[in-house]
Amino acid sequence: MKVHLVIMKPPSRKKRERRNAGWIWLMFLCALLSLHLWFPEFGTGAFDDSYSSSAGGKKAFYLLMDYESFGAERNRVPLTVAISSLDYDDSLCLLGPARYPSPLEWSSLLAWVKEGGHLIVSANHEHPEFKIEPLKISVNYLDETDRENIPIAEPNSEKKEESSLSISLKKEHSLLEGKATTVFPDAPSIVWETNAQVKSKTGQTLISLGETKQAVRMKHGFGEIVVAASSEIFSNQSMVDGGSVPAYRLIESVGEADYIVIDESLNASGTSKVVALLIDPTFRPLTIQLLITLLVFGWWRSTRFGPILSSHILPRHNIVSHTDNVGNLHYKNGNGRALLYAYVKQLFTELNLRRFRGEEHRVIDPIARRLNEDPQKVKSFLKQAAKLSKSEKVTRQQLGDLIRKLSKIRQAAQPGSSRIK
Repeated sequence: MKVHLVIMKPPSRKKRERRNAGWIWLMFLCALLSLHLWFPEFGTGAFDDSYSSSAGGKKAFYLLMDYESFGAERNRVPLTVAISSLDYDDSLCLLGPARYPSPLEWSSLLAWVKEGGHLIVSANHEHPEFKIEPLKISVNYLDETDRENIPIAEPNSEKKEESSLSISLKKEHSLLEGKATTVFPDAPSIVWETNAQVKSKTGQTLISLGETKQAVRMKHGFGEIVVAASSEIFSNQSMVDGGSVPAYRLIESVGEADYIVIDESLNASGTSKVVALLIDPTFRPLTIQLLITLLVFGWWRSTRFGPILSSHILPRHNIVSHTDNVGNLHYKNGNGRALLYAYVKQLFTELNLRRFRGEEHRVIDPIARRLNEDPQKVKSFLKQAAKLSKSEKVTRQQLGDLIRKLSKIRQAAQPGSSRIK
């Protein structure tokens, strides 16, 4: 019993690349599906809104308000429209918006506060300067004197590792971390990050940093308004570092936090819409589904299914393929005499033997001289070939010998430039 060893050849390079390409498509699909659970923070222009879970975002504060109060919600419609649906006991928070309200929006907000509404406005540290003309209150950058007189808070152990180079590269209006004093009994002193101050001749100072006012509460009609120079106290990082108590007390200072509305319309309308609209939280699931559809379409178009289709381009034929085909047909039919007859007829036509009838030597002698043969033998061979071409009994060997000798005569009859006229 013989045992045959079969050596398995490794797959070719093209097959390995095609197999690996399938895994790559699957990895991209898994990555897109995971975007439903976690989406990177880029493109919206507002990394510090209540949807963001980054260090500067305010998602933790929103969840805290939703837990501690009777309810909390986000507002994404224009403020002039949202105010009509707010109760006078509600608290509206503008926490570091991407843009500040327009004069028309300020007029609607103050009219709502005057009827009993509660408004909290905190500045965005990237552009903290704004002004509320009817209340004569404004937020401005800290000048050099104020920045020098701010009591610096004790640095954290993690921040001690900051190099002198990183400190020297800070911007002119970078955030300062100072030890602020408050009017809240359970948080008399807090760590406050700011680069601006509140300027107002009236109102109660809730938070102060050195000689600067950082949060001021004012009475306006039947309602109250709080203006803060920084929104960092509401950030996720501040919630982790223990800033939840002063942040909640700051919201509570305008009245009991029964129902909290955190505005996101100013963040949405203050950012670029070139890409932000597609990855907006409202349209984000639809965008991910479109990306998955495009991925599946790309996989479908780049993958071969079933056998390879035959090419629509015809193969190039040999220049004498028609002669080969005719020869094959005569060979299959066993009718080689017809080929011999056609060849002899064509040769006699090219030699013009009918024209030189009776004087055939004028044609045959030059051919015999070039073939180094006797002219009579050439003449008798031509007569024999003409006779056999009309005979029905010609063997294959005879046919081959005749055509071979006739081809030599034909070649000798056409010597190029010395052709016989």
